[in-house]
Amino acid sequence: MLWTRSSLFKIIFLVPVLFSLMLGISSCATKVAVFTPLTVLSIVGGNVEIQQPGATSWTNGKEGITLEAGDKVKTDAGATATITFFDGSTIELNSSTEISLDELLSKSSTSPKTIKIGQTIGETSSSIVKLVDPASRYEVDTQAGVAAVGGSKMVVTVATDGTTGVYNLEGIISFTAQGQEVMIPVGSVSTATPGQVPSTPQPGTPPVMNAAGVTSISSQTGWQQTGLYLNAGDKFYVDYSGGSWTVDYKNFPYVGPAGYTPDIDKTIVPGYKFDASVPYGYLFGEVDNGKEIRIGDNSGPFTADTSGFLSLRINDSDATLGDNDGAITVNLRGPANNALEVPGSLRQNPPVADVPAASEAIGGYATIQADGAVNVSLSAGSPSTAYGVYVETYNGTTGGAGNYQSWDAIGSLTTDTNGIGTFSGSISLSPGTHYLQIVVSIGGGWGSSAFGTNIATIIIK
Repeated sequence: MLWTRSSLFKIIFLVPVLFSLMLGISSCATKVAVFTPLTVLSIVGGNVEIQQPGATSWTNGKEGITLEAGDKVKTDAGATATITFFDGSTIELNSSTEISLDELLSKSSTSPKTIKIGQTIGETSSSIVKLVDPASRYEVDTQAGVAAVGGSKMVVTVATDGTTGVYNLEGIISFTAQGQEVMIPVGSVSTATPGQVPSTPQPGTPPVMNAAGVTSISSQTGWQQTGLYLNAGDKFYVDYSGGSWTVDYKNFPYVGPAGYTPDIDKTIVPGYKFDASVPYGYLFGEVDNGKEIRIGDNSGPFTADTSGFLSLRINDSDATLGDNDGAITVNLRGPANNALEVPGSLRQNPPVADVPAASEAIGGYATIQADGAVNVSLSAGSPSTAYGVYVETYNGTTGGAGNYQSWDAIGSLTTDTNGIGTFSGSISLSPGTHYLQIVVSIGGGWGSSAFGTNIATIIIK
C-alpha cells in the first residue's frame, strides 16, 4: 500500500466528512447516489431458474437479475449460466447444475469478503479474483467436502451420489473432507465421496466447460488483452456486467468502471493515474497499442483506430497496482459483419502428452471470424522462435483420438525477444457446422511448447 496515498486520504478526506456530518445534524441534505457492488446473473444460455429464500417454487432467471445470499440457481439440461459476484469473481454453471449462494459478505474498507457457495450437483467453473485480505474466503461446499481458493481458477464436479471432483486450473486450491485437507497442484484433481477423505491429487483436466461469455478485468494488472479482434474502423461495444474494484482496498471504497466521484477522486494523491484527465478507477481500452479509448461505464459504440486485439485496464499507474483489489466483468461485442465465431484463450500444453490444451498458462488469444479470417496473438512463447499455426478439426466439441479428423497448417509466426508474436491468415470453410481448435506449435504437434484453444463450434450458413 502506498503510504502517501492512504495518509493523505486520512487527512484530506476526514475534514469534509466531519463537515458533512455536522451539516446533516442541522438540515436534511439531498441524498447522493452511492455505488453498491452487486452479485448478478450476468449470462444465461437456455432455461435457468432461481429460487429465493423461503420460496417453494422456481422462477425464470434473466440476465441482469440481482442475486442475494440464500438464493438458489439451477440450469436445465443443455443450459448454462454465469454469475458475477460483487468483487468481479465469476462462477459458471454447466448443464444440469444446481448451487446455492450461502454467504455473500459485501466488500468494504474495513471487512474481508466472503463468498460461500453450496453445490448440490453438476459442474461449476470458478474464476476468483486474488484475495488480498488473508481473512477473505471463497469456498464451494458439497456433500463430500469443501473446496477453498485464494485467487485462482477451479472446476468442481458433483455426481448424483455426492462424489466430488476438484480440479485446479490456476493458483492455490485446497480440498477438505472429514477434517483432512489436501493441496491440489495446478493441472491436478482430487476426489472424495461423502464420508471419505480426499484422494491424493492426480494429474487431470476437467470436463469441457462452455466459454463464460464475459471478460474479467483485474484491478491488480495493467493492460489485459481480451479475445475481441477488431479491424481498423470497426465499431464495438463494452457492456458492464458486474463486479467492482478499488485503488486502495484499506482506505477507499469499491467502484464500477466509471471510477471515483470527483469528491473522492480529489482526495487521492495525484500523479499515480494512467491518465490524469479522468478519475482513478476509470476503465480504459486500446486496440493493438493504438490510441487510448475512454470507456468508463459507457457501452459504446467505440471505434478501433487500428487492427488487433482489444485490451482493457483500470486507471491507475503500474507502479501503484499493489494495493488494488477487485475486478469488473464486461461483455464484448464486435460489429455484426465481423462477429467472432470461435474466440479462445491460448493455453499451454502440460507435460502430459495425452492431455491437450490444459489451463496451466494463458498464452494469448486466437479467433476465427465468420469469413474464415484467423487471427492469433501469442504472448507467452519462447523468445525469437518460429511457430506454426494449425487448425485441428473434430467431429464434436470433445477432443480425443475418436473425434479427431484433421490437422492443417495455415501459416507461421515468429516471436520477438519477449516471446510475443502475431499471425493473420484465413481458412476456407464450407457451409455447415465445424468443430475447430487453433494450435500454435513448434514442429507441428502437441508437446510442452504447444499452445491451443478449446474446441469451439462455428456454423457457416
